[in-house]
Amino acid sequence: MTVNETKVSRQPRKPPLADWPTIKILTPPKGRFSPKTDEWCLTYCSQTVSGRFYGKEPFCRSVCIRRVFPHEVKNIISFKTHRNIGPDGKALYPLPSEGQPANVPRFLGGKPVEDSEASPRKSSPEPVKHWDEGWYLWTTRSRLAIHEKTDSMMMDLERQQKVNKRYEERREIWEDYQDHLANQAEGDNGEPNKWWGPIVPPRPLPDFRSQSLMVPLPPEFPPFWDRINKLLAPSRKVLQIFAESITSGEQRQFAERVWEKAWTNEPFILASRTFTQAYERWRDREAPSDEDDGKKGPT
Repeated sequence: MTVNETKVSRQPRKPPLADWPTIKILTPPKGRFSPKTDEWCLTYCSQTVSGRFYGKEPFCRSVCIRRVFPHEVKNIISFKTHRNIGPDGKALYPLPSEGQPANVPRFLGGKPVEDSEASPRKSSPEPVKHWDEGWYLWTTRSRLAIHEKTDSMMMDLERQQKVNKRYEERREIWEDYQDHLANQAEGDNGEPNKWWGPIVPPRPLPDFRSQSLMVPLPPEFPPFWDRINKLLAPSRKVLQIFAESITSGEQRQFAERVWEKAWTNEPFILASRTFTQAYERWRDREAPSDEDDGKKGPT
């Protein structure tokens, strides 16, 4: 046996039809490894000559559509495990401030916060809304909000929650520091001073989220029919009474009495008295009184 024959015998045997063209079906990965697109954004900005000269903010508009998949808010086997789970089995990742009911218009399902000074009753706080599976629409007219939105496209819901929490903590620390400076200016040193030395907390970013809006798709419209039902409640009550009077025969009895009275002289007498009284009142109003005659001077 030669060397070449030995090499040929050692080669693994190919499966049947291995050299024939075949069709391969590849299943794309799912869950957090999926290549599907979950957010689309369209941003437009413009600037004027005078705005550039005076350093004004550009005119910006941005609209984004976000899709939240089930694995982002639910615990699914072989995918990410969420820690903070609600009673319905969904992860409790709160929406940003522009998506909470207090910052959403009422015609889109928002509920404004009541003023505690105007109303003596303290209303229960509005429950916090959380991310859910489905579609969301986000829009803004702030340049800083567009920048933050672009950064958030690199984060999942958990990381976005941590960034938002850090932003709120930074804002609260800055407000606490400003209150401390105000108390020092007024000479109030009753409280212990935790701000000593050259410690100055970092200034938070400007409030740009008030210029943003986030709503689920389709929006949660308020129940308009409730208001319409309240408006039409008196009319329905009247129609119900009228229908009951027809069923009981009261309307028929009333029509018969009107028909009987129409053949008597009572309608003529009633109309005559009405016109006579109206004429007498008109005549008394037009006639000059004695007091008016006495007030007139000699001609």
